[in-house]
Amino acid sequence: MRWGAFIVLGLGLMGCAPADPQVVAERLWTSCEANAFPQQRILDCSALIAASETPHEQRVQAYINRGVERAAQNEYARAIADFGRALRLDPRNADAHLERGLVHHDRGAYDSAVASYDAALALQPNMPTALERRAAALGERLNGWRRELAQLDQMLARDPRNVDLLNNRCWVRAVNNDDLDRALADCNEAVRIAPSYGAALDSRGLVHLKRGAYAEALADYEAALFIEPNTGHYLYGRGLARIALGQKDAGEADLRAAEAANPGIAAQYAGYGLDI
Repeated sequence: MRWGAFIVLGLGLMGCAPADPQVVAERLWTSCEANAFPQQRILDCSALIAASETPHEQRVQAYINRGVERAAQNEYARAIADFGRALRLDPRNADAHLERGLVHHDRGAYDSAVASYDAALALQPNMPTALERRAAALGERLNGWRRELAQLDQMLARDPRNVDLLNNRCWVRAVNNDDLDRALADCNEAVRIAPSYGAALDSRGLVHLKRGAYAEALADYEAALFIEPNTGHYLYGRGLARIALGQKDAGEADLRAAEAANPGIAAQYAGYGLDI
């Protein structure tokens, strides 16, 4: 798409397109960087993203800027998607990791927030916002998952066969290393009730990894991938299980495929306390 062709998506200045496409590009970039009108900023960032002439670094930044604006408009899922797209183009962009962490943090997804902050700090160790928000997220995560467990206990007392609740309690315990025996019991019950529930197989795979039961973990991730192929979480878990079992090449191939399917998944798993 040429610059002149998408000017209608851009600044909408003066009722007619400037003669010089470069002028249009510069105005779009200025608006995408700092426009006081949120919807116009989103439109102009989108125009930059769509244009084949947009330089690589500008396209990455346009995704980040659009994601920041969408997050400010409470469009959290779309913001997360934009940061993921930026990271596909530039996996070493610390700002994209940071902004994704901020959205996770604001939504109460503290594990994911910490993982994103860690990824940003691995690239820029003295990043002030990442350091400050990571410390805050760690404190909030401790209180948050305990509250979440208490709520899940109450809900499961009323609905003990609810597979989503069983899976969630299993996962919360697993990622926080809280009574892995009880976590396994919850996952076992969820899989018994719903044998084709991929998320429960994934959660049980994580419990097995943490318990050092790598063959059992591999079996669960294989089953989950049979149900939902090419899922980043399942691929990453299978990769870890394969590496722990000595299948290094296959395991590393899984880790690469997982990162391609779900950019940032490695940083997320780094926060789960696995030692493989």
